[in-house]
Amino acid sequence: MSRMVRESEISGLRERLFFARSLLKTLNLDEDGPVGPRLALRGGVVFHLYSVLVGIARQAARSYQVSGYEDLISLAALEQAFAAAGVQAPEMNLLAQARANRSDPVFWLDQEMRAGGARRPGDPRRGPLRAPGQRRPATAGAGRHPGGGVGHPVQRLYGGVVVRHPFDRD
Repeated sequence: MSRMVRESEISGLRERLFFARSLLKTLNLDEDGPVGPRLALRGGVVFHLYSVLVGIARQAARSYQVSGYEDLISLAALEQAFAAAGVQAPEMNLLAQARANRSDPVFWLDQEMRAGGARRPGDPRRGPLRAPGQRRPATAGAGRHPGGGVGHPVQRLYGGVVVRHPFDRD
């Protein structure tokens, strides 16, 4: 962990976003590259994006003085800690709603982290970067990325940057 992360939580969250963007750029540079390194990069992107959400939840826990938050590393565990403490925080309510809504990108990201982040697709037509039920576009039309389209979860989470799964070929 860098010194920046230890000295300031906000700087640490910004650093995680920087890491995610950097990994996404690297992953997008070589769409036909070896599968193993691409899966590792994809797992890194998922991890860093998720860690930003956990960091936001932990900051809220510190502000609301929720005991034991320091050792919690998942949104579900932090949500349970807030409930056990009887604390109603708008930040956690928003994250809880997003985690429960199948169409929300936070739900998708939470599911990816629970599955390990770098899993291989079960269905070759739907790589793990696609949200459940999201179909591959027939063509890459205006405003759409060939790997996910305008409604892709990572695109919605991360301002338009979409990464294709290594097994997901057009």
